[in-house]
Amino acid sequence: MCSEEIKSIFGNKVRVRVMGLYREGDSILLLNHSGLNSANELWLPPGGGVDFGVGLEDVLVQEFREELGVDIVPGAFLFMNEFRHDTLHAIELFFEIDQLIGEPIIGRDPEMAEKQILQNYRFWSVSEIQNHNLDCFHPVFQKLRNMDELFAIRGFFKFEKNI
Repeated sequence: MCSEEIKSIFGNKVRVRVMGLYREGDSILLLNHSGLNSANELWLPPGGGVDFGVGLEDVLVQEFREELGVDIVPGAFLFMNEFRHDTLHAIELFFEIDQLIGEPIIGRDPEMAEKQILQNYRFWSVSEIQNHNLDCFHPVFQKLRNMDELFAIRGFFKFEKNI
């Protein structure tokens, strides 16, 4: 999946997405997506697009099942990010995930039926993120000092682009 394919699927419209932040101690669960940036490595929280008529928490549950094969207990709404780059425009709603039920496995992204972009998952500490290529992470993670800071964020943001 290249950026041109992404633009053809999601470009020239506003897309509403939910993302779930699940923490184990000082580490955050992220999924590696290929083909979304020049590094061919983009670590994002599990989540996906909201369809008309489907509740936000229901979308979170569905996305964790599809992408990681686990059930979750959604927690509090944390913050919103507006992402705009070229023809892409997304409203990203970040929720805390209170509980992960089951052992994660790499699943499928049904929006990318032809070529799957989910590569793997892992738990990242803030120090591991800071010592990796920061362009490989959603901008919300790029300036973190500690994990508590991430879960204390509230409000509306326009984080820098990372593609």
